[in-house]
Amino acid sequence: MQPVGKGNRDSRGRVERLFVLCLSRLHDKAGQLYASGLAQGIIRPEEMEDEILRYFTKKKSGLQDFYSYYGEQWDYYYQVSEASDEDFLFLLQRARSEFERLYAPTVLDVAYYIKQLVQFPRFDEHWQTLRIHFMQKWKSLLEQRKWNFQEKHIERLCEDYYRMASSHANMLQNVGGKGDGLSPRLAWLQLTQSPEMRTKIKKLAPVIRNSTLIQELNRVLGRKKADEERLYRAMCGRTPVALWRSATHSDIVGITEGDNLNALLPTEYCYLFDQDLENIFYRRYTEKKLSVFDSVSRQTERAEASSHFGHDLQKHVRYGPFVVCVDTSGSMEGVRETLAKAIVLSLALISDRLRRPCKVILFSDQTEIIELQNLYTDLPLLENFLCNAFHGGSDMSCAIQESVRVLMGEDFRYADLLWISDFDMSPIALVWNQYVCELKQRGMNLYAVAFGRRMEKSYMDLADRIWKVGDK
Repeated sequence: MQPVGKGNRDSRGRVERLFVLCLSRLHDKAGQLYASGLAQGIIRPEEMEDEILRYFTKKKSGLQDFYSYYGEQWDYYYQVSEASDEDFLFLLQRARSEFERLYAPTVLDVAYYIKQLVQFPRFDEHWQTLRIHFMQKWKSLLEQRKWNFQEKHIERLCEDYYRMASSHANMLQNVGGKGDGLSPRLAWLQLTQSPEMRTKIKKLAPVIRNSTLIQELNRVLGRKKADEERLYRAMCGRTPVALWRSATHSDIVGITEGDNLNALLPTEYCYLFDQDLENIFYRRYTEKKLSVFDSVSRQTERAEASSHFGHDLQKHVRYGPFVVCVDTSGSMEGVRETLAKAIVLSLALISDRLRRPCKVILFSDQTEIIELQNLYTDLPLLENFLCNAFHGGSDMSCAIQESVRVLMGEDFRYADLLWISDFDMSPIALVWNQYVCELKQRGMNLYAVAFGRRMEKSYMDLADRIWKVGDK
């Protein structure tokens, strides 16, 4: 008899291989449909992979359940295959009705084989020939059913995904045609959001596109050369030096072989799910033969080697992060609220596109902090802010305290600060005035979008530039 558990392990291995096959075909279809979006940076590779895996996760249980029926047949096949001659005929007779249900006599006539086997002793050569012939035919039929499953059921799943992804790709190509103002990137990002969030984004998109204030903020905020920071490298007198970094993968041109785990195709991860396949993954990793995305560009930074000991290098940071303080009090409701939300959403898109960290500090009676780095995953953090109405009083002291704490940190050393408010509030406290002045001496730019006419002068005096917005 077959050792206990062997058939189950083999069955699990077949299911895992089907998972790999399904993921591979889904990836092929996604790469075909999203090639243009990937090349233009509208879609990032990891986002495409996330969509594939989300779809696959929904279908995985059904895929496994559908195959389990064939898995049971395979398990019984191995049990019969490993059975002794004495048990072989007994197992065949026990499963006769099931064979007759599954296979027509013209395909596999189990009654004929049983009748013939009964007529000959087990040690007879004809008996052994009948057993071998029956097992070969049965295995062939199981293999054919497995093939049909792979070609039909998996293809059906992939066709469903193809229709969904094709709809997304067509939408991205035609975005803006109805005058909704959505950029292709924003249109892609809002696909995974709640209906309320998608509705709000569509309402804010025309504001972003048509507002000259937002366009100017996009050009100005955070766009400055930071102070030189030193990178110590032992370059042995080479000057100038080109520092190479990995590309951002926004310009994928195909698939290649390598060991870059950040660009790994999802099908490669499947090898780690199965003990029998895990060693294959590690071998291909050490040989740099894993399937990875190939991108055409590499990012370079020019640096000059100094005369200081250790050949320290100096580089320039072109785009810094930014901190945005938004007044969400009741006095900001209406047109002010709409513009404030549009500004934040626009800056979040810039943060996403240029990989610039952005921290949004919302204040009214209380303070809420939202940190944005990857808008594909972080956009839901803005849902309450974008979808709910402004209310409450204005207390900017906690927001300034938090922004100072952030700007004093190393990660936001080269950040700019933006205030969005009607500034109808008490004067800024002296201690926070001093902190803000110190940050400005370090190179921070402070901008303000001010609504109404009752703006507190102590805040306006600190701003390097003010955009005054009247109520219409």
